[in-house]
Amino acid sequence: MNSVTQLHRHLELLSEGDPPWHTLFVLEQEPGQPERLLLIDPPPDVAERFTLPPQVLTLATGPGVRVAGQAVRLTPGQLSHVRVGEHLLDIHARQGRAVVLFPALGILVGGDFGSDLALPALAPGSDGTEELETLRLLARLVKERERLLYIPRTGSLSEDKVTVMTRLAEDVAYLHGLRRTIPGAVQRREELPAVQRASLALLPENRRTSLCAAIHRRNVATLFQAMGEMR
Repeated sequence: MNSVTQLHRHLELLSEGDPPWHTLFVLEQEPGQPERLLLIDPPPDVAERFTLPPQVLTLATGPGVRVAGQAVRLTPGQLSHVRVGEHLLDIHARQGRAVVLFPALGILVGGDFGSDLALPALAPGSDGTEELETLRLLARLVKERERLLYIPRTGSLSEDKVTVMTRLAEDVAYLHGLRRTIPGAVQRREELPAVQRASLALLPENRRTSLCAAIHRRNVATLFQAMGEMR
């Protein structure tokens, strides 16, 4: 199902696919100046399907997202305050991902995290530490908001803080499960295929879909390799 929702003037949300993938269009339209557009998590073929202004910036919230055009440059660990037209964005840059907050609107873009239909994805080479730090950041930002619209990259939007905090807690529990299980298998010198099979039990009951199984397999392989290199 595809839909376009106007969240605010010059701010639109494109949701498409099953499960839905969300892209934010943030437009800057100043009198006498060329239009400028920021695309957050655009699909790879966005330029083929939409008429875009000449000045387009793209921002990916997570690893493995292919974006066309000029990407916003981020320095891990840095908080950037960016204005696009009338909208102010706080961009929290992490290693291989970003969290985006529209503080005036209470809109929080969480990337891989806080989805009801997907699992958090480990960045290449990660042992899960960075992802857990990002989840702590998201939990703090959610708690600080008086009003909230939470937008995961994939899955359902939510305006309920309790629902979002529950989703984030589920992500934390999933990552802790990986970090408890995989290092022991590496220490026992088990082979990756056997670890993959045994780790299927770590999939949450409400995430046993083909999408989540594929993310989980990549996570197990990523953590298995990271732990092996640290051994």
